[in-house]
Amino acid sequence: MCNPYVIMGASALMQYQVATAQQKAVQEQQKRQNKIAMQNRNLGVVSKTRGFIQKTKARLEKIGEAQKISRRKRAKFKVNKEGFTGQSYDFLLANYYDHEASYRNRILGNIESSKFQYLQDMKAVDLRYDSQSTYLSPVDRSLNAINSGLGFASNYYGYKAKQNSSQTNIERYGYEDFNYKEYEQDIN
Repeated sequence: MCNPYVIMGASALMQYQVATAQQKAVQEQQKRQNKIAMQNRNLGVVSKTRGFIQKTKARLEKIGEAQKISRRKRAKFKVNKEGFTGQSYDFLLANYYDHEASYRNRILGNIESSKFQYLQDMKAVDLRYDSQSTYLSPVDRSLNAINSGLGFASNYYGYKAKQNSSQTNIERYGYEDFNYKEYEQDIN
């Protein structure tokens, strides 16, 4: 017949190993979740940044094109200024500059608005990362050992209780088994 203490000890050891393995598996899953969340964040940052850069370049190209058109028109106007003198010439020339400046300011305002939206999108990307990432729970071997020890003690006392209830426990402990003389010799 197998010794019940060996079985209880093996059970407690297995309980410890299983609990530790479960905690390690949970921790690995949490690491994978955080890695996926970081990849999603990086993709979001790249996507939003690329879109912002492309919009800004396109808008700056529009400003450049508008300036070229305005210069051409002013040059034509300056060359063909027949019939325009004095204040009307200055007024028409100022009108070209005014249209160019208002268009440029409108485009720059759109760029500024896109920049604000880009910064808000970056905050949203970070918030999404925070919501997708998780706390890494540590593997707590000491708690597992205590839990396994308590399981062993529970099994041991349950076994002893069954022995006592069926009156098969013949081991009796008492003070009469204690030898004071041996104890005093060990102290001195």
